[in-house]
Amino acid sequence: MNEKKNWMARSASFFTGDPSPLARDGAVAVIGLGRFGGSLARELAEHGVEVIGVDRDESVVAEFADVLAHASRADATDEVVLRQLGIDEVSRVVIAIGSDLEASILVASRILKLGNRHIWAKAISETHAEILHQLGIGNVISPENDMGRRLAHLIRGHISDFLPIDEDFVLARTTPPVRTTDVPLASLGLRLTYDVTIVAFKRRGGGHWDIADRDVTLYADDEILVAGSPTKVEAFSELDKDADA
Repeated sequence: MNEKKNWMARSASFFTGDPSPLARDGAVAVIGLGRFGGSLARELAEHGVEVIGVDRDESVVAEFADVLAHASRADATDEVVLRQLGIDEVSRVVIAIGSDLEASILVASRILKLGNRHIWAKAISETHAEILHQLGIGNVISPENDMGRRLAHLIRGHISDFLPIDEDFVLARTTPPVRTTDVPLASLGLRLTYDVTIVAFKRRGGGHWDIADRDVTLYADDEILVAGSPTKVEAFSELDKDADA
């Protein structure tokens, strides 16, 4: 049987305990424990989230047996198996199946049939994402595309971190342009002049992040979080570059 069919094979499943109580108590299910799904599952577990992990590879499941609240090798395309795992009752489901588009779509369809609508699904292409949206998956993740967008902004300017909230709204971590320093924010009129908002700041040298209210004065060695459209935030972060040109 070729690799593509492994997800849909009726292979033996093994469980580390009964996941049903976890599902009813708000656990998150991650189906596919490869590089993306495994990293996500570990991060959730480290933050105290009960995770039900599912994968086709016995060695992968064994690796996560002591990390997650529950790890299973199972046929995630089988509706009966999904019910046994409590997927119809978990608070959230992440379909993180990597290269098998067919299996990803089938798993998504099965979970929707169970009635769980709190689904995040990884897409490996624009076509894959479109199909998932058409099925009714509201949260489609495209890690490669998202990382490409983020890296493009980091490479271009003074931004040290970049978080897209939506197509037309982002948060960016940068340093304040010189022309915005040494005076209270209230006197700058940032929204009117640059169409951005500085929402938080951090002093250099061991400071902590704090809300940037109107009375805050920024200094050149601070860090700030700027909110606005991608183009406006990018332009604001490059004000000093423009001044030097």
